[in-house]
Amino acid sequence: MNYHGLPPSQLVDLFADKTQRNAAIVALIGGLTATELRRVSVSDAAKQALITGLKHPNSKVRWWCIQLMDHVADESYLTPLLEAAKTDATPKNRRHALHALTCEVCKPDRCALDIDIRAELATIAHTDPDASVRLMARQELAELNAKKSA
Repeated sequence: MNYHGLPPSQLVDLFADKTQRNAAIVALIGGLTATELRRVSVSDAAKQALITGLKHPNSKVRWWCIQLMDHVADESYLTPLLEAAKTDATPKNRRHALHALTCEVCKPDRCALDIDIRAELATIAHTDPDASVRLMARQELAELNAKKSA
């Protein structure tokens, strides 16, 4: 299959199929490993396909979109990731969206995104229906508060 000939939205759809996922990711953004993802330049069409993929009916597709946004982070992903952290039907995806918003290590320059989501984390820590998501929000909030006061 010629993955490079497919439009970005179709490549994102292929994230659901583990036999095609890696080739689709490489065709969409130009890399697969964390090292490769630090060097890619993601097109506007690919960015939009990842953002749209956060609403995909398949949970695996949404998870992979979050995963890729985590590693090729830029400011255009902030609002969609925060929305996923609050509303994705799958707790694992909500947790990973929180991670993508707060993790420095995964980012291309190993720097946190320039945002302050402490209020949103506090809300999620009190209101999310899943205990594991609430716990992660509390942990991320504590870490952010510790960095802020340091």
